[in-house]
Amino acid sequence: MNIAPGSENFVRLEVLKTGLMKGKKHVFEFPAYRGNGQRNPNRYEISLDARRIECKDDWLKADDLKKVVAYAVKDMLDAEKYPEIVYKSESGLLTIRGKSAPVGVAYRESSPNVFEGTARVDMRLFGLKPPTAALGTIGTDPWMNLSFRIKLS
Repeated sequence: MNIAPGSENFVRLEVLKTGLMKGKKHVFEFPAYRGNGQRNPNRYEISLDARRIECKDDWLKADDLKKVVAYAVKDMLDAEKYPEIVYKSESGLLTIRGKSAPVGVAYRESSPNVFEGTARVDMRLFGLKPPTAALGTIGTDPWMNLSFRIKLS
């Protein structure tokens, strides 16, 4: 079965702010991805295009949204060098920037062939340093929240 973008599908990443921005979060979505899976046993592999990421924050101005996306793509994900983020359920490994680490994903089948799930991901496992600004008074929680809804077709 194939995994592909669709009107009811999403892959979302939330990055929480700390310090003076505590309570705020960046919400990123990956509109371009592909993969395959099978139901019995439940095994799947999904590849996200790291070069195509959207920031859905409603608390930032348009210019700041562009800066956040540019930083995420260029500096955090280094998407030109590492264009894909890959998760393989069989091994439980997530690969970001060419580094793989185990990630536990909790998911359920919400309707036939539709899977919803979440995972907490420590960005430091992938060599990513949580960004700071304003001399460290604004920070980023190293734990990111991943959520998804994917329909196998």
